[in-house]
Amino acid sequence: MTLNKVFAFSSKSQRFNLQQYALFLLLLLIVMSLAACGFKLRGATPLPFNSLYTNISSQSSFGAQIIRGIRANSPNTRIVEDASEAEVRLIQINNRRTRKEMSLTVDGKVEEYELGLYISFTLVDHAGNTLLEPTTLSNLRLLPYDEDNSAAKAAEMQQLYADMERNIATSMLQRITSDEVIQRYRQLHGN
Repeated sequence: MTLNKVFAFSSKSQRFNLQQYALFLLLLLIVMSLAACGFKLRGATPLPFNSLYTNISSQSSFGAQIIRGIRANSPNTRIVEDASEAEVRLIQINNRRTRKEMSLTVDGKVEEYELGLYISFTLVDHAGNTLLEPTTLSNLRLLPYDEDNSAAKAAEMQQLYADMERNIATSMLQRITSDEVIQRYRQLHGN
């Protein structure tokens, strides 16, 4: 066997190896740039309090998402059933769904609805100090509507409301676990 055969590369395999190498260098450069500027993925944010009460029903899909999110972010925070036992209370002030006609056909039938979900909440400690001012989160979606297919559109409407609840639950959890809320609690309670 000659050395030429041992070290022989086709131009296609060299090109492939160079492309892989260039891609690797590009990814490495991106990762190093993100690390250098202080970027890091948001991980779990443990809450500084040990117990939390909420009036959001754990039997609802929205309530289950909130409770699951709190437990995932802060496994040491207990969810309690009695507000007097909680260090912090997450109070849902309002939960409202809307449906507004956006456009009509020439026959006067609804062609499109705007669906809305508005959830207001606040976060207070056991002494009544506000950790998070009353906040309203909202989500809007458009639903094309066809009266001839109303059963399917009703199911689609419920799915859209469920998607909006998931989005609002995520936003609510981000607010509850924000540095601002954690610092406010520590400032009030010396943690």
